[in-house]
Amino acid sequence: TTALTTYDDGQSHPIQSTLDDVIHLRSSSALILPSGQYQIRAPAGSESTIRLFMSSTLNATGGEIIGCDAFPSSSSDDSGTEAGAGVIVGSASRAEFYSGATVRAGNHFGYDAIFSFSSDGRLQNVTDTVVGSLQVPHTNPKSNSITGKGGDAIIGQYFGSTITIHGGNFIAGRGSASDGHSLHLAYDARADVYGGDYHGSWLAKERGVIVAYGCLSRVGDRLVGKLEDGTPLDVQVVEKDGGVVIASLLEGDRCKDDSGSKSSGEKLRFGAIWSVLCNFCLVSLLLVV
Repeated sequence: TTALTTYDDGQSHPIQSTLDDVIHLRSSSALILPSGQYQIRAPAGSESTIRLFMSSTLNATGGEIIGCDAFPSSSSDDSGTEAGAGVIVGSASRAEFYSGATVRAGNHFGYDAIFSFSSDGRLQNVTDTVVGSLQVPHTNPKSNSITGKGGDAIIGQYFGSTITIHGGNFIAGRGSASDGHSLHLAYDARADVYGGDYHGSWLAKERGVIVAYGCLSRVGDRLVGKLEDGTPLDVQVVEKDGGVVIASLLEGDRCKDDSGSKSSGEKLRFGAIWSVLCNFCLVSLLLVV
């Protein structure tokens, strides 16, 4: 049975100790994670480590929130657990993150990534020490490969879900089929990003909105430059079904370096445009010749 702690009393609850637990917040309750070195790690089979339901709040200035890893099932139906998200922020709820906080999604390990089987179903190779903590099946399940997706570090979903990031580390889960996202906004949720380090793509879908503030430019499917707090940013952005990722540029001369030249994001953008123009001119010249 998955450990679960629910706060629904409308009060603030500080935590500054290491836990193996899932935390749910409801009914205007708040969770405070002060500065410090501690972990909140979700047990296996958990959808997320921290989940905010209607009208609840999370304020994280420290600690590490870790989603559960997923492993393939040893049954014959190709089932298995899902990689867990770090934090899910639901309707009319608010989460704020500051430097010192880390949110790490769970990884998904497929059979190919852990061990392989011979044609007669015998275990052939153990390729990772993590297998020592698994119950390795003696026979091959229905297929030789069960794959899956890594978890998302932060998910915002539904109207009124608001995420504000001033700093922190946000790490998507690795997957045997595909990696997760460091930010995932959907169904009218919104994230405002002023700082932070991101390992993994950003996804905005179904009217989800991500607004990044800084000296930033779009280069193809990537958002590059520096965030408002000066942290470098270079992430892949994915926009689907009405979701948008917006770069909100700083005003005045704040996006110029000490020499007065354009920011790194603008340099990359103009460099990409110049490269396209040069290629076009070269093709035109070859056609004329």
